[in-house]
Amino acid sequence: MVARSQPGPTLSALLTSAATRLLAPLAAPPRTTAATVGRLARPGRSLVLRDLREKVVEYHSNNPDPTGTTPTENDFATVKLEIFGPDGGRLGRTEGAGRMLYRDPADGHFTAYFGETITLDDGNVIQAGGLVDDARLTAGEFASFPAVVVRGPLRGAIGYRQFRPLVKESHTTYESAIVLYRK
Repeated sequence: MVARSQPGPTLSALLTSAATRLLAPLAAPPRTTAATVGRLARPGRSLVLRDLREKVVEYHSNNPDPTGTTPTENDFATVKLEIFGPDGGRLGRTEGAGRMLYRDPADGHFTAYFGETITLDDGNVIQAGGLVDDARLTAGEFASFPAVVVRGPLRGAIGYRQFRPLVKESHTTYESAIVLYRK
């Protein structure tokens, strides 16, 4: 009788484990006492955009209700928006998609994943995405998720993206913020 060995981890599992070990320290924010924090005071190390307005220029969804008040587990939508600063000047655009993942049995809210590419007129291109409580977002609460500059002057900067619909305008205009820094 020949003893058979147990199958080892798959290549995918090994790559995921290696990526987690390598990326976590790189993506983790520095401690306040770290020398890298002092560098954030230098020009060009951070980007803080607040009080932004985003206007939908294109929207497609398999759910015919544009208000977001009747979600289903199969919802998928794509959206393009123009981004404007507090002074009304255009800062860039964003293009992304949202996908309902599941309904939480505890509160009945749908959890969705939103992912997007934000292209700023200053040359920075940002990838952002994360999980969102769709009911809270539709009610006007901010959704926040990680953002990383993947191309441009601040390449490698990390931070967050935040947005919420201006409910009275039926999801055609959003208030938002983008805060990024490079360690």
